[in-house]
Amino acid sequence: MKLLDSISFPGSKLGGGIKTGTGDDRYAFDEAAGWACVIDGATDVGPVRIFKAAESDAARYAEIFAAEIVAGPADPREIPQAWFARLLPRLRKAVEREAKIPLKDAPLASYPTAAATWVRAKNGKLEGATLGDSIAILRTPACEVTVFGEASKPADEQKRALTVMAMTPEDRLKWLRDVRAIHNTPNGYWVFGVQPEAAAHIVYQTADAPAGAQVLVMTDGFYRLVSPYGRYSDAQLIDAAVSRGLAELMRELRSMEASPEDDAKIGRFKTSDDATALLLEI
Repeated sequence: MKLLDSISFPGSKLGGGIKTGTGDDRYAFDEAAGWACVIDGATDVGPVRIFKAAESDAARYAEIFAAEIVAGPADPREIPQAWFARLLPRLRKAVEREAKIPLKDAPLASYPTAAATWVRAKNGKLEGATLGDSIAILRTPACEVTVFGEASKPADEQKRALTVMAMTPEDRLKWLRDVRAIHNTPNGYWVFGVQPEAAAHIVYQTADAPAGAQVLVMTDGFYRLVSPYGRYSDAQLIDAAVSRGLAELMRELRSMEASPEDDAKIGRFKTSDDATALLLEI
């Protein structure tokens, strides 16, 4: 697997204004081993911080996630399901080593979580594992396109944002905290967090990926070009990434995110979201 292009840009803060740091997205890859992963740390909304010295809890958790998958990648003989069953307990232990308060004492709304999509090229196939709203698009040399992840998730968030952005800032924060508190529970939304049982909810996919196939792996902030903006279809987005490059697409994306006044109308919690994408070739 060869990395053709990559980009990662921070977006707006939840309350408005551009972030001053690197943002809450991270990525990791190993060309020789044939895998790559994008990670989207969930924006801090809880009443307390978990980590002592970090740009944000979301950023630090994404960094821990990336570090753990680099330090202990899947064995080539290992199926993804077995590897993630091993990875998630390691993530919890890594968080516990750095947390400034015991997790058992922390409010659930402050627990760190992330969406992520991991892909691996193996024996003429592309394997994928996703939790949350990150996405990968595979295009074969025959121009067959397969979407990895749950492409409906970004649209679902847009629907929620249309309602929530009409609330007062205080009510909006309460809603976000209430929703975050039920992440990784039977009543909520499953993402990569500190609950190892989330492994049972990972979406696993496999598709044919012969030599020359290309893969665009991205967080939902970059996928906004498809949903909610509708500027591209899935096939058109990977075509544009290959022909025009990720930097040009990022400029196009940010040009549509200049006005905070459009947030409630469009249905977005932040004017611009952290956006990360990797373009790879098998």
